[in-house]
Amino acid sequence: MVFSIEPGIYIPGRFGIRLEEIVILREVGPEILSTVPRDLHIASI
Repeated sequence: MVFSIEPGIYIPGRFGIRLEEIVILREVGPEILSTVPRDLHIASI
């Protein structure tokens, strides 16, 4: 089975962001196909 997980954060009138993960569910467990780094970066303004 293949599916996507798409959590998002949306601030009306300002911006929004959605992160998409494509996953294959195999007998031995999930395999994530997305290659985006999952490191947290905090930028100061």
